[in-house]
Order: sequence, then structure tokens, then C-alpha cells
Amino acid sequence: MSVETRSAGQASAGSRVRNRLIALVAAAAAAAAAWAIGNAAGAELTVNQNGVTEITLAGAVVSTLMAGLAGWGLLALLERFTARGRTIWTYVAGTVLLLSLLPTLLADATTGTRATLTAMHLMVGAVLIPSFHRSSREA
Repeated sequence: MSVETRSAGQASAGSRVRNRLIALVAAAAAAAAAWAIGNAAGAELTVNQNGVTEITLAGAVVSTLMAGLAGWGLLALLERFTARGRTIWTYVAGTVLLLSLLPTLLADATTGTRATLTAMHLMVGAVLIPSFHRSSREA
């Protein structure tokens, strides 16, 4: 019988997965909340990019989950192949969040739509970035 001890800050692979799944669900809920608030406030939630694109609740949630899974995949690769995966990932995630705001701010859309999309991006980033950062292994 062996006893395995972990120092503070080192989580098992199972707890990392659980924490990241919780973060994905929380981020999807944050996106849904931002969408619902914008919709209730009367934002059109359409963008004119080569035709009119409607931003639906399902689309917002699925996009959030896809972006979160992509971020998780990148973090897992960086953790496996670099000594500073968490640090690199955090900078990349912050940069991607900032870059994701550009089309939102420049979109051919109403002010309410732009405000809703910006809030959605920021809320999702505010959930995923610190949650994934905390769940990452120390170097």
C-alpha cells in the first residue's frame, strides 16, 4: 500500500479535468446570461457580415464551448511539451480575448448588439482564463 502526497497547488489529473469541465459549463452559462440580458434589453443580436447573421442563444453557447475546448486543448499541449505551459497559455488566452473584441467592436451592428457581444466575450474570458490558469500544473 502506498500513500501519495501532493504539495499545495498540485492537483490530480482527475481534479484538473473536473475543474475545467466546471469552468466550461460556467462560461457557457455566462454567455447565455449575457445573451439573455441583451435580448431582454432589446438588442437586435444580428450582425451584418456578408449578409445578416443572427446571434442565437444556441450559437452563443456552442461557440463558447468550442472556444473553451480549443483553449483547453492548447493548455494541455503546452503543459505536456513545455516547462512554462501555464504562463504561455495565459498570455495567449489574454491576447486571443483582446483580439476577439476587435470584430465585435467594428461589426456592422447596433450599439446594443455590440455591447452584448463585448459583454459576452469578456464574461467568458473572465471565467475561462483564471479557471484554466488555476487548474494548470506548476512547472
